[in-house]
Amino acid sequence: MLDWLIRETCPSCGGVSGAGFCGVCAADLPRTRDPCPGCGLSRPVARCPRQAAAWKVAAVVAPFAYAPPLDHHIQQLKYGGARSLGKAFGLLLAPELRGACTGVDALVPVPLHPTRLRERGYNQAIEIAWPLRHAVGAPVLLRGVERRHASPSQTGGSAVQRRASVAAAFRIARSVAGLRIAIVDDVITTGATVNALATALLAAGAARCIAVAVARTPETSHQPGNR
Repeated sequence: MLDWLIRETCPSCGGVSGAGFCGVCAADLPRTRDPCPGCGLSRPVARCPRQAAAWKVAAVVAPFAYAPPLDHHIQQLKYGGARSLGKAFGLLLAPELRGACTGVDALVPVPLHPTRLRERGYNQAIEIAWPLRHAVGAPVLLRGVERRHASPSQTGGSAVQRRASVAAAFRIARSVAGLRIAIVDDVITTGATVNALATALLAAGAARCIAVAVARTPETSHQPGNR
């Protein structure tokens, strides 16, 4: 009876799952084909975002594509109160990181501004990061990594608009000297947010930053100039 009461179910089909998505539903999630290790887009990349602006993250690990049905689940996590999806995404992402995150000293979830955190009730990047600490063998750093201001929604914004929105958005009030850091987020679209946070971490003394996310927005879904 106790096992039945605390059993986990797949967030996609509702069937019994050992943890997170069941094997069948996980296999149906859209993957990024032949991802570029530098920007996370499918190769060949038509317009590399690293050429349009200076990127501070050394690499991107985002194995899934932000497309149906995964996009619906991510929206539910961020805006639908489905907090448990954070753990499911973390467990889904964990096997993908064991090679890519070798040598990482710490995980840093992208912080929310306190106002946004109160509205949402939790930070989805933190929920994703908790299961990853076991796979990576590194702690999750929360204290002293702060968002200075609540940026407006970036949905639909161009790369230039997104960079302007998050420029100088983050403040590092702790020691990160010499650390190799994996920044954790749910989705990478233009890379503006993870690069803004990497800029702050590197300025505070971090040795290297990479970006880890569940999904990467496909290149074809951007409008011209939206890189």
